[in-house]
Amino acid sequence: MTHMCVNYTSQGAFNLGYRPTVVAETTATRALAAPDGTVLPAAALQAAALTSITDLFGIVVATVDELPE
Repeated sequence: MTHMCVNYTSQGAFNLGYRPTVVAETTATRALAAPDGTVLPAAALQAAALTSITDLFGIVVATVDELPE
């Protein structure tokens, strides 16, 4: 799941001196219950996780076609 595995793998790579690239279309997550009992939709959680990666840990591209050569 993007909010767990992909996020923390990107962070770990960054901590080792790498600048990882994540292909967004290859990731996914699920809706989660928020602390207030509401449900956080998967799309919102996915966007937040990918945004946090781009904020510091790496680069996010939408599709595999956008990977630099």
